[in-house]
Amino acid sequence: MMRPFIATLLLCGLAMARVSAGTPISINARDTDLSDVIGLIARQSGLNIVADASVKPRRITFRLHDVDTDVALATLAQAYDLQTHRDGNIVFVGDAASMNRRFGGINSTSIALHNAKPSEAIKELKGAIPEASIVADDRSNTVVVTGNAELLATARALVSSVDQPGRQVMFEVRVTDVKPVDDSANVGIQFGGTGFGAGAVAQFPFAITKSTLAINAQINALVQNGHAQILATPRIATLNNREATLLVGETYPIVTVNQQSGFPTVTNVNVGVQLRVTPTIGDDGVITAEIHPEYSEIIGFNATFPIIANRKVDATLRVRDGETIVLGGLFQDTSSETISKLPFLGDIPILGQFFKNKATARQRDEVVFLITPHILEPPSP
Repeated sequence: MMRPFIATLLLCGLAMARVSAGTPISINARDTDLSDVIGLIARQSGLNIVADASVKPRRITFRLHDVDTDVALATLAQAYDLQTHRDGNIVFVGDAASMNRRFGGINSTSIALHNAKPSEAIKELKGAIPEASIVADDRSNTVVVTGNAELLATARALVSSVDQPGRQVMFEVRVTDVKPVDDSANVGIQFGGTGFGAGAVAQFPFAITKSTLAINAQINALVQNGHAQILATPRIATLNNREATLLVGETYPIVTVNQQSGFPTVTNVNVGVQLRVTPTIGDDGVITAEIHPEYSEIIGFNATFPIIANRKVDATLRVRDGETIVLGGLFQDTSSETISKLPFLGDIPILGQFFKNKATARQRDEVVFLITPHILEPPSP
């Protein structure tokens, strides 16, 4: 008679444990020690939860409302780089290294990466895998994972999803200095079919056109007639969502001396054609390009310091593969007056005007950036 009675008591105890584990709990802890939060979850759920000695004292804020006990423990472990291990009706909570040593069944494996950098790959896995379980080795281009079989399988799947060949974008850049035929002429290139109407580049800060060949032909004609000058024709390639920079020009060191310490300070200033660009390839194949072109030149010196004229623009545009971005409106209008005269005679009042020659000059030009992106597909394996 006693055995059926004892069996009935055991079944009732297990059922009560299941109810306790599945009962929703709410936690509202502010600036509370981590061990106290673990104890609070244990009291509310009725489970036997033990904080391992590896749980270091630290103050946390932790709020959950009507969640399952397992969800509360998993959330706490993920937020503070902990692991849980259930041994019978007792749940142990501690850091990954301590849990691995205590409960065994732990192995380490190296996962080779083919495309991503290990130190950057593990950043993508932060939150999904405990930081103490994964180590990056950039020297051998591998990540080392330590854990049980389930953790190793999860790590392999996540690393494989991160280690994919990145798409690349190559930018063809053509920088042109365009000059008008005369003072009344429009500065810029005439083009059409851009979706913004036809006109000079000066009339629009930017435009997007599929007529790359037509624009290049017009530039070539301007160059042959002496109304344009090609400043640079570089090409630059970069990975998706990575910034690329280029400089076609020179770097000038400027030395300044601290009046108090007397020590010199060197500042480098880039002069010429500069470009910073960051592409983002969408699922529809459209490229969103953050473009920062700049053109600078030295127009004189003040003592030993150069006077630099700078023209730049910042733009974020959407463009399809092979279309050309035209960035214009970077004007410079310079007027100068030169007076030459005969010594002494040119200084005579009234009559001196006959011995002087005054010449005025005006120079107008516009720097135009033509940027054409091309998506470079990764080679097939």
